[in-house]
Amino acid sequence: MSSEQRGRVLVLAAKAAGDALVERLTASGYQCGTTERESGLAEMVDQLQPEVVLLSVTAKRAAELLETVRKVDKLNRLPVLVDQGRARSAEAFKRLAVDDFVRGADELVPRLESALRAWRLKEREERIRLRMGMLLEITQAATSSLELEEILRIAVEKVGQVTGTDRCSVVLVEGSHARTATVVATQEDPSLVQLDIEVARYPELRRALETRQPVLIEEAQRDPLMAEVRTSLLPQGVKSILVQPLICQDDLLGALFLRVSRGDASIGRDEQEFAQAVAGVLANSIRNARLHTAVKKKREDLELAYVERYRELNDANRRLKELNRLKDEIIAVCSHDLRAPLQVLLGHGRLLLEGPLETQQKQSAEAMIRQGRKILTLVESLLEKGKGEAARLSIEPRVLDVAQLCRDAVGELEILAAEKTVALRSECPDSLMLIGDEVKLHEVLQNLISNAIQHASDTQGEVVVRTQRLSRPDGDAVRVMVSDNGVGIPPDELHLVFDRYRHGPKGTGLGLAICKEFVELHGGEIWAESPADGGCTFVFTLPLAQEAARNPRPQPAPGAAPEQPRVLVVEDEPEIAAVLSEVLRSKYRVEVARDGAEGLAKARASRPDLVVMDVFLPKLDGLDAAMALKSSSDTAHIPVILLSAHQGVADKVRALNLGAVDYMAKPFNAVELLNRTERALKLRQGEKDQQDKSAPLQKRTGSDPATGLHDRRGLLLRLEQEVARSRRYHRSLTLAVLRPDRNLEALPSNMADVMRKRVRHPDAIAHLGQGVFAVVLPECNADAARTVINRLMPDVEKVTSIEYRAALADVSQDSDPVEKLLEKLGAPPPEHL
Repeated sequence: MSSEQRGRVLVLAAKAAGDALVERLTASGYQCGTTERESGLAEMVDQLQPEVVLLSVTAKRAAELLETVRKVDKLNRLPVLVDQGRARSAEAFKRLAVDDFVRGADELVPRLESALRAWRLKEREERIRLRMGMLLEITQAATSSLELEEILRIAVEKVGQVTGTDRCSVVLVEGSHARTATVVATQEDPSLVQLDIEVARYPELRRALETRQPVLIEEAQRDPLMAEVRTSLLPQGVKSILVQPLICQDDLLGALFLRVSRGDASIGRDEQEFAQAVAGVLANSIRNARLHTAVKKKREDLELAYVERYRELNDANRRLKELNRLKDEIIAVCSHDLRAPLQVLLGHGRLLLEGPLETQQKQSAEAMIRQGRKILTLVESLLEKGKGEAARLSIEPRVLDVAQLCRDAVGELEILAAEKTVALRSECPDSLMLIGDEVKLHEVLQNLISNAIQHASDTQGEVVVRTQRLSRPDGDAVRVMVSDNGVGIPPDELHLVFDRYRHGPKGTGLGLAICKEFVELHGGEIWAESPADGGCTFVFTLPLAQEAARNPRPQPAPGAAPEQPRVLVVEDEPEIAAVLSEVLRSKYRVEVARDGAEGLAKARASRPDLVVMDVFLPKLDGLDAAMALKSSSDTAHIPVILLSAHQGVADKVRALNLGAVDYMAKPFNAVELLNRTERALKLRQGEKDQQDKSAPLQKRTGSDPATGLHDRRGLLLRLEQEVARSRRYHRSLTLAVLRPDRNLEALPSNMADVMRKRVRHPDAIAHLGQGVFAVVLPECNADAARTVINRLMPDVEKVTSIEYRAALADVSQDSDPVEKLLEKLGAPPPEHL
């Protein structure tokens, strides 16, 4: 065994004793050096690089030398042994802080061997701990939000500390056959970054990149691989080099480069393993950074493409709007310049026919009128086609008697029924007034009655049209039923008959789909039923017109100026908002809000007499804002007129079920806007008069005077509607009942707002008395409803200071009456409240 392998011992002793110990240890395979003077100690340490210190002096001198040893950086961590073989008394050495004692010549080598083994093991553990700590710091940096350059700078600094190299660099390449590389971080000179180098000038780097394997040069001056660059290495004194490739998921990204120039240092197995581990961490970080850069660039490219596409579409939309405007002008010209002269010609033609004419003149006049009417029909057809989808999805409302409309439709189709030997009659005795489009409702009735005649029984066929008034908490409605005694429709297909692309055996399909659109356009619903006694019944409901207050507004005091009603305009387009304000200020006080959230806040703060609001608004949609106003007891009485320039919005507005009192399409006529505003304010005045009535009257209308929520009657009406709707359309419906542990005589004033805050706009809440509440949750299954109730319960308990219990169930397929549904969930009967 060589002396380097056995160990290096520094002997501190007098010359004679030291020489004897050195001779013995050298013979045993140790490399030794000896001195007794402190002055030569540092020089001896630099030459020998000892691993253990052996003291062979007196106890007093040993204490002095030990103090000196502890002050030398290269010696203070080494094990120190004391040779007691020459001492007269061993007691004097016991006070020395040394690692071991040698009590005889036979113990010298074993004691040294044991001390060296323990020290080397300790040093190895220390190096492993240091490497693991540094690797952890590098990993933490690599997984942090630092930039790649900072991560690599930290890595080369840590690697240099652990391995003792004088140069540690990270070199990146693009592809496996790159001719150039970039130094992105280096320990030797941190400012030397983004330096491009030629791979061919570095044979060790070239070999590592080509083979994708680590390259270790132990002796750079003698290794054949470095022959071509040896002349440049000599001045630098390079001894060892390690190049560790950076590879992640089979992608070659670069290399980790380590160089040692000290003659006493080398790159051992531990350093190689550490470099390999660091390379794995850095390769993953580099790949992620490149992917992130690529994704970022792709996103920027997509955003740029999106902006360009948006500009193109915006320009195209502008051109289409211009073309649409020109089309409207052409239609207006046709309407005025063709229809008006034709009407004049037809009028004079009829006058000619009424006068004395010869036979040939009369025939000529009749031909003129006939051809004029034909041209007028063609003009009307052209105008209708020019309106396109807008004609179908818009209404021209006026006050109608739906019962009279039904009777007229029956009268028109009696001839068709007689041809089919079907008895057709109407049962519409009461006058039922609503605001709607006469043409579209007439088309709905004609379509339903024609279908009923076609599907009636072949023998003794019968079709009956009935109307019925429905009482609802949010306003009365009319139910129109068209029944036949034919074979009917299977129950599992009832909800499919209105599908636009589904046709039955006798033509059911597109006509019913149009009927559904027209009915929902008026804020109603339509469905089909199969009665137990056979046949089929098509039913649709429409909201009836609310009667305005009969009593005039109170007159102001003599001499006092009448107070103008306040109107809140919610519009995000400044030009349209200015037009609305200018038109309305002629008769009302006007305030403007720029988005839905601001409009909702101003309506709650100032309580205007009317809100005129656009449908499509930033921050909060106009539909949601209208429902929020309707859902709060403080603002539910404020009428809302909705505006929109988009086609197909009217059906959404009508679906609010009187959340808005009117709907106007843009562009609007100033006179029409003032007329509809006046009508909405009259409805508002009528509601105010109703609110002045007594609490028993409020009870009869289905509203709880204490909270503004539904009372028991209002809940039953609403629940009956929702149950019927859920069974028709096969949708979930959950009913929940919340009961306090004890009766609650007085409710907090903000109880309604607390409960509405946790539920959706379509949900209905009722106070059944003494703190018992019921919640109706349409299109919500039991699990989702349980989540809603669990959020609601703490708020209710907090505001009432009473514990509540909740029971809920999905009642969509429950056939029991609605009163029974409430009792099953623990709601007390009416007489117990």
